[in-house]
Amino acid sequence: MGAAIRARPGTRAHDRVVPQAAGRDHVTGVACRSCGSKHLELVLSLGETPLANALLTEEQLSRPEARYPLDLAFCPECALVQITETVPPEQLFSHYLYFTSFAETMLRHAEQLASRVIETRGLGPDSLVIELASNDGYLLQFYRDAGVPVLGIEPAANVAEAARERGINTLTRFFGTEVADELHREGTLADVVHANNVLAHVSDLNGFVAAIARVLKPGGVAIIEVPHVKPMVESLEFDTIYHEHLCYFS
Repeated sequence: MGAAIRARPGTRAHDRVVPQAAGRDHVTGVACRSCGSKHLELVLSLGETPLANALLTEEQLSRPEARYPLDLAFCPECALVQITETVPPEQLFSHYLYFTSFAETMLRHAEQLASRVIETRGLGPDSLVIELASNDGYLLQFYRDAGVPVLGIEPAANVAEAARERGINTLTRFFGTEVADELHREGTLADVVHANNVLAHVSDLNGFVAAIARVLKPGGVAIIEVPHVKPMVESLEFDTIYHEHLCYFS
């Protein structure tokens, strides 16, 4: 039998169900985020863990810190590796500490990617590139500098503001069906949609991908980048398992 999640005093409880801790080898009460199977197999339990990147102020140190189950599971039906707990995205991403432009390797990759896409897709001033979870504009700046119109969609207000300060048109929204429908109604459709390192953060994978299709022009393309689970397993990178990363793709 599964046990309902209960948050520590002063924290918010969640409605997902996880198995009891001792001696378990399977997960009950949680559906696969991709195929909906209820037969997930437990891979690793890291117990109840505070949120990564939630740096506490001196005042907050005296209060109880929220902890959430951190259990990694494998779906034998579709092979998706995933954690079983979903922390509300507003709690994780409304204020974000990671600015992608601080990573030189990511900037080099972004510049090369934009150049390749512009060339292969023949993009120009009549095109539109949309990036989901566009962070501080680290990728879209290279399209803009090449004369290609861009639109970023970024839920973290502080990061989105940094993008706007560098001249990147950015919506401060969580992308999904609602935003996709709004853009579709107003005719804001993209030749290219980028979703770099965001799909792993999404609970409703199928809905998210359907929303991407909704904002593409006929013949448009979506470019999705995700971390690969194989190096994580081979290198024992357990520190990359945390509540932001819901899914681990193979």
